[in-house]
Amino acid sequence: MLIHVEVQTARDAEFPRRMYVYNYRVFDRYNRPVASLAVLADDDADWRPADFRSSLFGCESSIRFPAAKLLDFAAHEAMLEASSNPFAQVVLAHLKTRETHDNPGDRHAWKVRLVRNLFERGFSAKDVRELFRLIDWLMELPPALKSVFWQDMEKIQGERRMPFITTPEWYYLCKGLRRGIESLLRVRFGDEGLRLMPEIQEIHEEEKLEAILKALESAASLDEVRRLWSPGGP
Repeated sequence: MLIHVEVQTARDAEFPRRMYVYNYRVFDRYNRPVASLAVLADDDADWRPADFRSSLFGCESSIRFPAAKLLDFAAHEAMLEASSNPFAQVVLAHLKTRETHDNPGDRHAWKVRLVRNLFERGFSAKDVRELFRLIDWLMELPPALKSVFWQDMEKIQGERRMPFITTPEWYYLCKGLRRGIESLLRVRFGDEGLRLMPEIQEIHEEEKLEAILKALESAASLDEVRRLWSPGGP
């Protein structure tokens, strides 16, 4: 059995032709019937390609292909969330990613909710890890919320006592950089230097934290250090 699956995220007039081309190329390569299936992940409810035809001088070539429109599942959010089918979780993550495009706060809330749901649906450790990677990739967060999200993940893992999710290197790296900065502030400037830590805790860019750590090796004053993230400050 040969199955060709094509995922399309935007309306494209050439998409039906591409389905035809890929289908016959796979058929030509393996000399077996091929089922070509389309997953339409775009935002246009009216775009529903299902076939391609080409004819010349009485000669006709064509293909009809089944297409799943992910937008159709938006009305079945509760069903998707309650499903133990891993594809239901992927579809819901996709829909919520598009829905929260301009609302990072809601995206963060849904991302936590979706990951927590993976534990509640009874998936294996391997399935949780794989589904989590996909959700994490789809639902990108701004740096500040990303840090909060990983704190949420540590809490969830502690509650479940199931360390399925590996916290990414950047999170531990930023945490380590802040600790290094705190130590240097204490050594170089004492308690006065430590008063900068609340501001530094709000910095989530790895490159900026590295620059602060390096500057602390030779900075003559705290104002010189602060100017690295607050150029207009004192």
